[in-house]
Amino acid sequence: MRMSANKDSNGETDTDAVYIRNQFEYDRMQSIHEDIVAIERFHEMKDSTADTIIYTVFVFETLVTVFLAGMITEHFYIVHSIKVLVLLPLRWYVFKQIGKHYFMLELCTWIHILIMIYIWSPWKPPGMFPALFLFAHGPLIWSVYNWRNAFVPHSSEKMCTLFIHIAPALVTWSIRWYSTPDQGFELCANPTEPGVNGCNNIGWDELILYPSIIYGIWISYYVLIVFYWKEKIIKEKKYMTAFTIMSQEKTKGPISRATNCLGPKYQKQMYFTTITLGSGLYIVMAYLCFISLVYNYIFFMGFVLVACYNGATFYIKVVGKEYYKNEEKKNE
Repeated sequence: MRMSANKDSNGETDTDAVYIRNQFEYDRMQSIHEDIVAIERFHEMKDSTADTIIYTVFVFETLVTVFLAGMITEHFYIVHSIKVLVLLPLRWYVFKQIGKHYFMLELCTWIHILIMIYIWSPWKPPGMFPALFLFAHGPLIWSVYNWRNAFVPHSSEKMCTLFIHIAPALVTWSIRWYSTPDQGFELCANPTEPGVNGCNNIGWDELILYPSIIYGIWISYYVLIVFYWKEKIIKEKKYMTAFTIMSQEKTKGPISRATNCLGPKYQKQMYFTTITLGSGLYIVMAYLCFISLVYNYIFFMGFVLVACYNGATFYIKVVGKEYYKNEEKKNE
C-alpha cells in the first residue's frame, strides 16, 4: 500500500494516522445493524442510472410535498391519500424482495389505514381523530429517532420507511389546525365552538381510552399472526420483523437493550412491555402538539431535522467510508 512519507511529531506517517482513525470509525459502524444492511445494499448497487432516477424522483416529490403543504394546507389530505396509494404498495413490494414484508403488520401501517378510513369514509367517531393525531405525533414519528429513519433519496426502501413514519404527523397536523367546519372532520368529542379552536382541550377518554382501543386491536392481530400463525414460516425463511431485529443483542438502542435485559427466555415479553410503555409515554407527550400549534411546528420540524441528519450520516459515514476503503484498496 502506498503511504505518504511525511512524519508527524511522533514519527508516524500522517496518512497512517488518518487511515487508522478512519478504519476504527468504519469498524465501529459495522457493529450497528442498520449500517451493515446499508453497506450491503451499497455493494449491490449496479445500475447508477436507476439510482439517479430514484434520487431525482424522491427529491422532487419532497419539494412538491412541502410546496403543497403550504399552498393547500386545508386540502393536503388529498395529496397525502394519493401518496399512500402509491407508496404503501411500493413499500410492500420493496420489502417483499428483501424479506421484510412482515413490517407491513406494524403499528405504523395500521394507523395509516385508520387515517385513510377516517378521511374518506362517512364513519367519523368523535374521539377517533385525537387518537390518530396522538399516534401520528407519538410512536410513529418517534420511530424516526428510534429506528434511525433517514432522508436517503436514492433508496426507495429508506424513503418509503421515512414516509410511513413521518407522513401521518403531517396530514393530521394539516387537518387539526387548518381544516374548515364544512369539511366534516370531527376533531374532538366535545368541541367548544366550530372549527379548530373548539378542540384546544380533549378529555381523558380521548387521551387514554380511544388510543388504548386502537393499540389493543393492533397488538392482538400482530401477536396472533407473527407469533402464532406465521411464526414457523418467519423462522424457517428468516424473514425480518421489528422483534427479530430488536432481539439481536448486536442491535443498539434502548428498545433492544430492554428486550434483551432478561435473556432470550423473556425477549417477547420485554419487547412488548417496552414498546407499550414507550408508546404510552409518546402519546402523552404528543398531547402538547394537539393543544399548541407553535409547539406542533417545533416538534415536527425537529424530527425532520433528525431525518436529514440521519441521511447525512448515511452518505458521509457509510457511503463515504466505503468509498475511502475502496480507494485504499486501489493503492495497495
